[in-house]
Amino acid sequence: MISESPVVTVHIPPLLRSYVDGREEVTASGDTVGDVLVAVGHEYPAFCRQVLQADGSLLAGFAIYLGPTSVRRLEGLATPVQMEELVSIVPTGESD
Repeated sequence: MISESPVVTVHIPPLLRSYVDGREEVTASGDTVGDVLVAVGHEYPAFCRQVLQADGSLLAGFAIYLGPTSVRRLEGLATPVQMEELVSIVPTGESD
């Protein structure tokens, strides 16, 4: 069965590329930004451990953008995505 969720491009920063076979971008599908990140994690489990906590929340040290807008200004990881949008992971240098 073909997924009806939007397919989006996820830009991977250099810091995380070793966890996605060196790729600068990967595609994944999901209804929300969080779903998309989890989908990338299904394909690349080590990536998921670097970006998401066990409860699915974002680890400290990263910001996520949907197009040019931080998802913090939208609905966080619950922000809906549309077909062919760009999700960018940006290291912030912050930690807990």
